[in-house]
Amino acid sequence: MAEALRALSRQSGLAVLADADLVGGRRTPGIQTRTTAWTALNRLLAAHPDLRGRIVGQTLIVERAQPQPLPQPQPQPAAELEEVVVLGRKGAIDEALAIKRAYDGVSDVVSADDQGLLPTNNLAESLSRLPGVNAVRNHQTGEGDRLTVRGMSTEWNAYRINGVRLGGAGSRADKFYRGVRLSYLPPEGIQNLIVRKTLTPDLDGDALGGLIDIQTPTAFDTDRDHVRLSVEHGWLTRFDRPKSGKAALAISHRFGDRLGLFVAANWSDARSQFEMVGGDSDDLPPVWFDTVYSTGWDFDQFVMRGMELAVGETQVRRLGLNGSLDWRGAQQDLHLRLQYNRYEGEEYRNRLNFRNDGLAGTERLVQVDSRRTGLAQPDAMVVGSDPSLGRIYGYSTADVKDVDGDGRITDADRKVRSVYSLAGASGVWDPMGFRLRRFWESTRESGLLSSLTLGGRRWGGPWRIAYDLSLSRSRDDLDDGALLEFRTDAVEWLGNRGMQVIETGDPRFRLWGLNPAGMAAVQDPAAFDFRHLGEEWERTSETLGQAQFDLTYTPPSGWLESIQVGGRYMRSSRRNSGAARPDLIGPETLADLAGLFGTPVTDLFDGRYVGDHRLGVVLDNRRMAAEIDRAYRGDSAYFTIDPKFKAQTDTERFRLKEQDAAAYVMAAARWDETQITGGVRIEHTRSDVSYPILDALRGDGRDHRRNSFTNVLPSLHLRRSFHGDRVLRAAVWTSFARPDIARMTTARQYVYDQDPDRDGKTNPKTDWTLQEIRQGNPDLKPMEAVGYDLSLERYGRSTAWSAALFHKDIRNFLYRASTSSIRDGGLIERGEEHGAPVRAYANGRKARISGMELAIRHNLDWAPAPLDGLGVSANLTWQVSRADANISWRRGDRLPFTETPETLASVELFWQGGGWEAAAGWNRQSGFLEGMDSFANDPYEQPYSFVDVSLRRRWGADGFASIQVRNLLNSHTYWYTFGSGSEDLREYIRTGPTVTLAISRSF
Repeated sequence: MAEALRALSRQSGLAVLADADLVGGRRTPGIQTRTTAWTALNRLLAAHPDLRGRIVGQTLIVERAQPQPLPQPQPQPAAELEEVVVLGRKGAIDEALAIKRAYDGVSDVVSADDQGLLPTNNLAESLSRLPGVNAVRNHQTGEGDRLTVRGMSTEWNAYRINGVRLGGAGSRADKFYRGVRLSYLPPEGIQNLIVRKTLTPDLDGDALGGLIDIQTPTAFDTDRDHVRLSVEHGWLTRFDRPKSGKAALAISHRFGDRLGLFVAANWSDARSQFEMVGGDSDDLPPVWFDTVYSTGWDFDQFVMRGMELAVGETQVRRLGLNGSLDWRGAQQDLHLRLQYNRYEGEEYRNRLNFRNDGLAGTERLVQVDSRRTGLAQPDAMVVGSDPSLGRIYGYSTADVKDVDGDGRITDADRKVRSVYSLAGASGVWDPMGFRLRRFWESTRESGLLSSLTLGGRRWGGPWRIAYDLSLSRSRDDLDDGALLEFRTDAVEWLGNRGMQVIETGDPRFRLWGLNPAGMAAVQDPAAFDFRHLGEEWERTSETLGQAQFDLTYTPPSGWLESIQVGGRYMRSSRRNSGAARPDLIGPETLADLAGLFGTPVTDLFDGRYVGDHRLGVVLDNRRMAAEIDRAYRGDSAYFTIDPKFKAQTDTERFRLKEQDAAAYVMAAARWDETQITGGVRIEHTRSDVSYPILDALRGDGRDHRRNSFTNVLPSLHLRRSFHGDRVLRAAVWTSFARPDIARMTTARQYVYDQDPDRDGKTNPKTDWTLQEIRQGNPDLKPMEAVGYDLSLERYGRSTAWSAALFHKDIRNFLYRASTSSIRDGGLIERGEEHGAPVRAYANGRKARISGMELAIRHNLDWAPAPLDGLGVSANLTWQVSRADANISWRRGDRLPFTETPETLASVELFWQGGGWEAAAGWNRQSGFLEGMDSFANDPYEQPYSFVDVSLRRRWGADGFASIQVRNLLNSHTYWYTFGSGSEDLREYIRTGPTVTLAISRSF
C-alpha cells in the first residue's frame, strides 16, 4: 500500500500524508483506469475498512477509521511522510473546501474552527456567511433566528443531525409550524455544518431550498483523549452595559481501541437592551376608504396614523448537551448519539404610543352615496346652529344621510366614528382625537430541540449497510405573554385636535406634535388611565420517530462506482394549544404604580428624543414581572384578579399526525474524469388533522380529516474534474414541501349576523342568520419544485473560487400565512352549506426563483512574512424571485418571496502568524418583502450590514484567548417600512456593539 500511495502522489500531483506504521505491510489491489485522485484513494482503501481518507487543501490524508483487530506485520523500511496540520482560519477554510469538493452535488461547508474566529451566537449565524444563505434575525437582539436557503424560508428546507432527520416545531410567533429555528443551537459541540443545495435520492426530498446537515464530533475524530474548557464574558457597550456569559466543556475519551465517548456541554446567558421608534398600525390613505382590501392607491400620499417610542431589554439562555458513544469493530460500527438543547428567552418593553383614531366624540356625517367625490367639507358647509342639535349644514338630504329624519343636516346626524371629515369618498384626513397610551409588555418563551439516535453500519466485501433508529422532540412555547395598557382617549384633549406627526431630516426619526399643554401632559403618569392587564400562553410541539437504512454495493472495478438503495419510515405528531390567564384589575392611573417605576428614560437615539420628546417614565421590568406573579397568587399591592373573567382551560388548537414512507434507488458511474449520479426517490405522506369547530349557535366541537399524497422525485447529477484543480457540476433535481400547517388546521368557524335588524343590539339566537363558513383545508397539495443547477469550482494552492447558477420552478406555491391580509385574502368559495358560502384555502399557483452565487478565497502565502499570513474570503449572491400573490383582491399581482433578499454579500479579511490570528468581517443583505398588508402597501425589511472584528492568540494547538467586537458600527438590528423604500417607517430598532473576551484550553 505504501508504494501505491507514493504512485498516487506522483501521478496526481497531490501530497499524500500517512503514518508509515499505519500503512506499512498492507497490500491493496492496483487500479488501471482514469479516475480522480479522491476516487483512486477510496478504491485503494476499500479493502482496509479500518482506514479512511480525507482531503485537506491539496493534500490527501490517510488515517485510522477503525482499529485493526489482529496484530499487524512489522513494517518494512520506508520513508515516513510527515503530516503538517494547518490551524486557524486557513485550516478551517481548507477543511471546508475539501468537504465541498468531495460532495457529488452543490454544497457549502462551515467547519468547527470556522465558526469560532468571528462572533457567533448560534448555528443560524454560523451559516449566514455562506453564499445563498441568509439569517432572518430576531428584531430585538439582532441574533440570527432561522435560515433562508436560496430564497426558500425555514419551513421549506430539511434539517438533519449526523445523517438523521431533526424534527422542528417551527415558529408559533410567525405562524409556521415546520422547520428548525437554529437559534436554539449554539456552535459549541459542532464539527461541521453542510448546506446541501442540490439533493441526491438518498437525501430527504421535502427540501425546496436545500438540506442543512449538522455533524457532531466523536471520540475517534481526534488523535488523543482530551478535555476542552471554554469561557466567555461579554457586555453591550450602550445603555446599562448588560453583561453576558458563556461556558462550554468537551470531553473526548477512548476506552481502548474500540470504544469511544465524546460529550460536549454548554451554557450561555446573553443580555441586551434596545431602543425603538416607529409608527402605529397601518399608514392610511389621505381620503376616506371603504375597505382596507382595495388597491390602486398612491402610497406617497399616505399618512402615518400614529407614533411610538420604546426601550426594552432581552435575555437569552441556552443549555445544551451533545454526546456520542461509538464502538468500532473490524467490520461493524455502532453508535449512540444524543443531543439536547434548551432555549429560554425573555423580552420586556416600555412603550409610549400615539394613535389617531375614531373614538367616541369623533362621529362624522355619512354620505348617501359613499362613492361620490367632490362634496364640500363640513366646516365650509356650516350655515347656522341650534341649541340642541348643534351646527346646521347646507347639505341636502340627497347628499348626507338625515339620521334623525327632521329634514335637515345637523350635528345630530353625525353617526360614524372616523378620522376622515366625512364618512364617504369626499372625506379627507381630519383626526379629531387620538389614543394616548403607555404599554408595558413582557414575553417569556422557551424552546427545545432534542434527539436520540441508535444506529450503525456494517460492511463486507463490496457491500455496506447503514441503519438508524431515532426519536426527536421539539417545542416552541410562549410560557407567558403579558400586556399592561394605560390609555386616555384624547378627543379635543387640552385643545389638541388629533396628534400630528412631524417630519425631520431623517425618515427614521419623526416626532409627535401637540400644543405645549399636551406635550407637558404626555410626561405626567396621572394622564394615563388603567385599561387592561392580561396574560396568555401557547405551546407547540412535535415528536418525531423514524427508522432508516441505506444499502450500498461498490464494484471492485469498472465504470459503475456504486449502486445504493434505501428507505425511511417517519411518524410525526404535532400539537398546538393555548389559553389566556385571568385578566387583572389595576389602579386608577399609571401614577399609582410609582412604587414600580424604574429610572426615567431621558435620551434615545443619540439625542434625537430628549426634552418634551423623551420617553420619560418607565416601569421596572423585574419588579413588574414579580408583581404580576404575586397578583395571581392573591398577594399583590396593586392588582387583583377580575372576578368577571371566565376561566379558560388548555384549548387544543390543532393536532396533526403525519406518516411518511420513503424509498430510493441511485447509482453512480464514472468515465474518466466524469461522474454521473442518478436515481429516483418516492415519498408517500399520510396526514390526520384534528381541528376545532367554532359555532356560537349550535355549540363548539372538533372534527378531523385525513389526506395522503405521493411524490416521485427523480434527479440527475454530473460532476467532471479537469485540469487537476477544477470541478464542473450540473444537476436537475426535484423536491417538494409539505402543505402549510396553519392553513391545513384552521378552525371551522360559523359566522353569523347577530344584528339582522340593524338596531345596534344583539338579537336572540333564533334571529341570527348564517353569513358564511370559514375553514382550513387539510387537502392542500404539497409545493413541488424542479431545480436546475450549474457550477464551476477551482481549488488552487493559494486561490479557490466557485461560480454557481441556479433556477427553480415551483408549483402550488403559497406564501406563509403571516398576516391577516394573506390569511383572509387566501380564502375562496368552495361550495355552500345551509345556504351560506363555504370559504376555504386553495392551492397556490406557480413561482420561480433564479440566482447566481460567487465565492472566492485567496491566501497570500506566496508573499514575504508577515504578509504570508494574510487572506481574504468573500462571496456574493444575487437572486430574483416571483410568485402569484394568491389573494382574492390582488389577482394578477406577482411579488418576490418573503424573507428573500435580492443580494447577499460577505467579506472577511483574516491574518495569522506567530500564534496570532485576526479577522474582520462584513456581512450585508438587501431589503426583502416581509408580508402583504392592507391596501397592497406591503411591509419590507430594509437592508442591513454588520461589521465584526476579532483578535485571537493561540497557545500552541491546545488553546487560545480572544477578544471580539460584534456590530462594531452600531448598525440597526431591524428597520421595517411600508413599501421597499425607506421613507414610510413602521419600526426601527438598535442595540449596539458587544465586546466579548474568551479563553479556551485543552488538557
